[in-house]
Amino acid sequence: MDIYYAMVFETDLGKTLSVRVTKAVPDLPRSTAVAAMNKIIAANCFDPKYGSITAAKSLKCVKTVTTPINIGE
Repeated sequence: MDIYYAMVFETDLGKTLSVRVTKAVPDLPRSTAVAAMNKIIAANCFDPKYGSITAAKSLKCVKTVTTPINIGE
């Protein structure tokens, strides 16, 4: 199973920026994840096409399971 966090931020121009953090720690406390998003905003470490990041909009922990399917004969 793969786990990643899908972070969505708002920009000063009313657009959104999505960031996917892969190989994430499962069951990360909400406060830790929110603090990470706030650090991203404070560090201004991305240069989005549509303005500067101003706020955290949403956060999801996504767990995926991949099952290979044999398509050969």
